[in-house]
Parts: sequence; structure tokens; C-alpha cells
Amino acid sequence: MTRKTDIAPEDEMGADMTGALKDQADARKAFAKGVAIRGKDGARMVLSGHVIIVCRDPGMRRAGIEHKALHVWRHGELTRAQIDRIAADTETFAVIEVG
Repeated sequence: MTRKTDIAPEDEMGADMTGALKDQADARKAFAKGVAIRGKDGARMVLSGHVIIVCRDPGMRRAGIEHKALHVWRHGELTRAQIDRIAADTETFAVIEVG
């Protein structure tokens, strides 16, 4: 009996996307124009430069902001210090900087 590996080969469909993106330059090129967030109300396009904050505990305050479950911030609406403070709490927040 052979042991099944937990890691899918890169050439196989469904392989981990981060494995396919060899470095940050590839990622920046792939997401340069933006990303789409899909939800029950359809897709919402988020342009490059925006910051997506996902909060696992809506109403939580961090960096002087009361957070919703999901919010998209335009480029420049948050300072680098605010983004860093929010991103430091990985248990509660996911911070996605687009492009």
C-alpha cells in the first residue's frame, strides 16, 4: 500500500495557488487590476490599492475603528500604522492589500 501525500503536484488541477505564484512579482502582476469578492449579492470588484479587512468578531475595535464583518477601504483611507495594527491581530482579522 502506498501512502497518499498531502501536497498536490503543481501541474495538477486544484494545486495550491500560492505554489503557482512563484514570487511577489507574479502575484502583483496577476492581481494588478483588482480582485472580485463574491457573496450572496453577487460579485463586487475591488480595485488595486484598496485594502480588504475581514473581521471574525464584528464590532471589535482596533486601530481606532469599529469593524464590520467585511469592509473595503479605498487607497489612503487607512494609514500604514492602522493597517499594521489590524494585521497584527491574526486571530480576529484578515487584511488583504489588493495589488
